[in-house]
Amino acid sequence: MTGTRIAKKYATALFGLARKSGAEQAIWADIVVLRDALSRQPRFLGFLAAPQVPDEEKLSVVRIVLHDVSQRIVRDFVLFLVGKARANHLPEIIRIFGQMWDEAQGIVEATITSAVPLDLQERDRIVSRLERISGKAVRHRLEIDPEILGGVIVIIGGEIIDHSVRHDLMRLRDQLRAIKVHAAA
Repeated sequence: MTGTRIAKKYATALFGLARKSGAEQAIWADIVVLRDALSRQPRFLGFLAAPQVPDEEKLSVVRIVLHDVSQRIVRDFVLFLVGKARANHLPEIIRIFGQMWDEAQGIVEATITSAVPLDLQERDRIVSRLERISGKAVRHRLEIDPEILGGVIVIIGGEIIDHSVRHDLMRLRDQLRAIKVHAAA
């Protein structure tokens, strides 16, 4: 089983537990804290995944580190992953859980890439249009890529919407190459 499939299996199970418990919001808040802690201390994940560290030592450290989480489900889940030697999948599990959370909340993520920084009005106009098209609230991230020359490229919900000048020029080039020119006799 691939890493993403494993992570999806565990994220789905955790999401189901969160829903069943009725404490989805509190569990999500604890998971955000865990995600942020893992990103600040990447060596912690390495410690949890290290085969040379005895499981009891890992479990003891997890109990100490996660003693302040408000939801026991989160702590027990991490302990379970450590016990199953699946702690290395935690970042991907958290990412997939976050996608499930967003979906349940009616939120979709979008990356908006432009050749130059967008002003506030342009950004708001694009986000507003994406919200109308998707029917969901859009959480967006802005990126700059001068190589697209102009326009924007949007990645939303796994779809790519390419309205860049580079894309238009490449399409025009392909159309011109496809034209058959006949020589006059």
